[in-house]
Amino acid sequence: MFGYVPTGPFDMADEDTKGKPIRKTKSRVYKIAVWAGPWGAHQFFLNNTSGALVHCLILITLAGFPSLLGTWPGLVIALMLNGAAWLFAIYSMATMSENDPRLQGHTAANYHERMIFFCKISLWGIDFWKKERRKNADA
Repeated sequence: MFGYVPTGPFDMADEDTKGKPIRKTKSRVYKIAVWAGPWGAHQFFLNNTSGALVHCLILITLAGFPSLLGTWPGLVIALMLNGAAWLFAIYSMATMSENDPRLQGHTAANYHERMIFFCKISLWGIDFWKKERRKNADA
């Protein structure tokens, strides 16, 4: 999305991340933004805990729109704003420089446990980019 395809092998499964520090790469942070961008999970990966918590606070605030504005208008507005936050997260990670200072180093060893608490969803771990990487490798 936004002209970026994650590189390298699929390496974000639970067995690859549980209890281990994970080297920060653009490919990994992009995958996290696609899987769970509205929840701020990519911000945790970049060690920006306050940014991640702000994302979560905004999401919780959006949950109140249906009761404030009426069920259907509030729900539509909440979904649109949530979708916009998700697209912005993906866009900002796709356009991030490979040399961005936030991509230096590794995560903490307990990173996996924080990720599970904040953003473990049913789509987590699906390799959406496998076909695109194969197509690019064949070219």
